[in-house]
Amino acid sequence: MESKGKALVIINPKSGKFTVRSQLWHIADIFTKAGFETTVYITQKRGDATEYAKMLASKFDLIVCRGGDGTFNETVNGVIQSGIDVPIGYIPSGTTNDFAGSIGVPHDAQAAIDLICDVEPKFHDIGQLNNDRYFCYTAAFGVFSRSSYATSQTSKNLFGYPAYLYEGLKEIKDFKPIELKIQCDDEVYEGEYAFGSISNALSIGGIIKYKPEDIGFDDGIFELNLAKLPANAAQWRQIFNEVIIKRIYNEEFFTLSKGSHFVVESKNFDLPWTLDGEYGGSYRVAEIDCRKHAFRVFRS
Repeated sequence: MESKGKALVIINPKSGKFTVRSQLWHIADIFTKAGFETTVYITQKRGDATEYAKMLASKFDLIVCRGGDGTFNETVNGVIQSGIDVPIGYIPSGTTNDFAGSIGVPHDAQAAIDLICDVEPKFHDIGQLNNDRYFCYTAAFGVFSRSSYATSQTSKNLFGYPAYLYEGLKEIKDFKPIELKIQCDDEVYEGEYAFGSISNALSIGGIIKYKPEDIGFDDGIFELNLAKLPANAAQWRQIFNEVIIKRIYNEEFFTLSKGSHFVVESKNFDLPWTLDGEYGGSYRVAEIDCRKHAFRVFRS
């Protein structure tokens, strides 16, 4: 068998419904049979995927992540910090896997592995927050954004996506709109907002969805979505019917734009951010840039 080089497989054993452990040897066996000299690393705590990828990127021809979007984010951060242009494969096992769904990576493990073995990696843009943290598909703030990292792993494993919704609904009762100034390239928006995202994905939290023809993963452009808080039950019903069912974003509640450079300034407090479903820090001023063609990933 012709050797395809060395593959590093980083596995998060707590992702999904704890099925990854039973699949460990199966995954390693498939890559070995495909012609890769395969090494497997099991993460022990948050941040391990970044450290493994950063430390070992120069020693491998392929790095594969088996976990959720948060683990994939860690892996990409490590590769970029290493400065090595090594392609990244994704075998999703998380609860929502927004990023995997956006880029056409199958949720079935075998199909995802087949994709890695059969296609050439493609360039992908990445977001950079305050010249420090990177995100692959979304940086978000406001109502529902906290639930992505506040929901316990046990709840996510037992109940899946509804666990996020339940946690998010608990936030709404006492939530107060955030007074913000947002710059998107040359445009400036000011007002009180309940939610905001800067993204490079087809789906955000399973609620906000874009058409495939409107998103370019390697075009150097991200999508801005700002939402105002409904004032009463009737407006909540209106938003539910328009956004969830019809995918219509009423300008009364939503501001949609595109750009490559964003500055989000909170007028009253340090604003907490969520990056690819994980806590990304709190900032009075958050500056976000789209870095074009930052890494290569196997996608359809």
